[in-house]
Amino acid sequence: MLRCLFTNTCRILLLLSGWILVMTHTQAQGDSLLTAWKDADQPDSLRLQALQTLAWKTVFENPDSGMSLASEQFAYAKRIKDPKAQYEALTTLAVGSSVRSDHNASLEFLQQGLALAQRMGDRKREANAYSNMSNVYRNLGDLPMALEQLQKSLRIDTELGNKEGLTGTYNNIGNIHTELEQLPEALMNYQRSAALADELNNKKGRAQALLNLGNTHMQMGALDTAHSEFLRGAQLYKELGRKLELGLALNNLGRVNGSMHKIRVGHAYLDSAEVLLTELGSMRHVVRTQVNRGDLYLLAGDPAAAVRACSKGNLIANDNGLLLQRKECLGCLETAYAQLADFKKAHAAQKEFILVSDSLLKLNNGKEVTRMEVTRSFEDKMLADSLANVSARFNDQLEYQERIGREREQRNLFLYSAIGVLLLAGGLWNRLRYTRRSRAAVQLEKDRSDDLLHNILPVDVAAELKETGTAVAKHVEEVTILFTDFKGFTAIAEKLSPTELVAEIDACFRAFDAIMEKYHGEKIKTIGDAYMAAGGVPQYREGSALAVVNAALDMQAFMLARKAEHEALGKPAFDMRVGVHTGPVVAGIVGLKKFQYDIWGDAVNTASRMESSGEIGKVNISSTTYGLIQGEPGLSFTSRGMVQAKGKGDLAMYYVQRS
Repeated sequence: MLRCLFTNTCRILLLLSGWILVMTHTQAQGDSLLTAWKDADQPDSLRLQALQTLAWKTVFENPDSGMSLASEQFAYAKRIKDPKAQYEALTTLAVGSSVRSDHNASLEFLQQGLALAQRMGDRKREANAYSNMSNVYRNLGDLPMALEQLQKSLRIDTELGNKEGLTGTYNNIGNIHTELEQLPEALMNYQRSAALADELNNKKGRAQALLNLGNTHMQMGALDTAHSEFLRGAQLYKELGRKLELGLALNNLGRVNGSMHKIRVGHAYLDSAEVLLTELGSMRHVVRTQVNRGDLYLLAGDPAAAVRACSKGNLIANDNGLLLQRKECLGCLETAYAQLADFKKAHAAQKEFILVSDSLLKLNNGKEVTRMEVTRSFEDKMLADSLANVSARFNDQLEYQERIGREREQRNLFLYSAIGVLLLAGGLWNRLRYTRRSRAAVQLEKDRSDDLLHNILPVDVAAELKETGTAVAKHVEEVTILFTDFKGFTAIAEKLSPTELVAEIDACFRAFDAIMEKYHGEKIKTIGDAYMAAGGVPQYREGSALAVVNAALDMQAFMLARKAEHEALGKPAFDMRVGVHTGPVVAGIVGLKKFQYDIWGDAVNTASRMESSGEIGKVNISSTTYGLIQGEPGLSFTSRGMVQAKGKGDLAMYYVQRS
């Protein structure tokens, strides 16, 4: 009889041997379900339930087979007109696509399921669809859209008192806080999810909460707690027969053992995780395994091995379009090359890391404003068609009157001719009025179109777009960019109803719009609770740096006054950071149909760092902006020296205030 010499290694073997036993049981259960589905003598409802259960179990172990079964389920449910079974099939198809890292396909299936739930009036399934969609948007790196879906799900589940749905929603909200590095908030939501799972005796929900609690405790430095939570989560997933989640748990056990300096045990867990996840084709998690392996090699003082592991992960992530995972691999490579003193490759990895980070930032500006298509040709065609129809109907009526006149007896000719003339006159008058109304309606719509277009695009860009059908992106050498962000947004949002929250943000942004208009600046966009504007676009404007700084000071003055007003009434209010930087950008239109005017360049990222590196109630500016406005009467400055900015290193910064 063999004995285990290392306790942790024994645990790995026990987990995997337990998995084999579970798989044997699962196979027998699967055969029974397949037999029930193929039994044509059984009622349709029982057959569909068997197929649904089989598809759901299979999709986590073999995504292709599970999706094939779900497609069969959807087709049969559609034939017998069972919308609930169609919804469940679409959810299984979405999960299978997500396991295969095909997030766009997953989103399409979930949107079809959402439409079905809304047609059925099934609020519980509608909330579930929103919660699932949030996971896909999070995997795509679009955190604002993910949060928007979760808010919808949370609102519905709270109204319904749906504790099962709330279990998953709180867990997903915790995931978003984790992505945003808001660990106390993440921990609170994971604990809510775990408590509800315990109350409902929901083993799957409990296992999921344990993995997320372990991740959070690990980031907070509570390694023993994290290790215990990961191990219990893995054992629960083993009992449930969930292959994907067991792989994730093993991956996390590899990470935490590495952090506890148990390098050999950590690699053993990662080996097992890689086998399971590769078999599933879940490349996003396979890449994470390589990053974790690279981190273990770095802890062990073997940067060359870390380069091999993270390079392999970067290649897989690049082939599968996984931006977030590429960013993690490039960070690992930068550190490993630096330890090898290969600073040329370390710098190249750092540059690529910044490029990928910028792409993720661009993707997160996902709250897209609805745009109006510029279509003057359509308006002209509508007017031409209207006039042509009036003319054709008039000619038909005239011909009819002439034919009637020829067929009537001579003695009634005068009478009918008089009536014809009157009818013709009335018809002409009506057609004239109709034509005038048509022209007025078209002109009104054209004016509305122009107003909306000018509200979306700068006037010069809108004019170029209407004349040529396109607008060429331009390089502008000196643009001053402003970013704002509300501090403690999540905490205040929890104290307000959705209607009150939207009304408060709208009131603030309306005030900001008026301030930017006062200083002749351009609002670029809003990103969740953040506001972005610029001065000196689309054309260079003398003094735009001073104008934008004055706008920033006015915005802070507005927010401070509003906070004092709200606190006097016992209402919550936002604090705000503002950052300003000046530099060159490329400005132009994004998209082919739904136009969006935007600016790009390193200056935009630096302006964002000015905001995130500032303090509430103050306006933080870069040394470049300071150089343009120093000495301006009415302003005073406080040097902050060199301040560390994420992804930028040390930057000189100044606080500006009115004297």
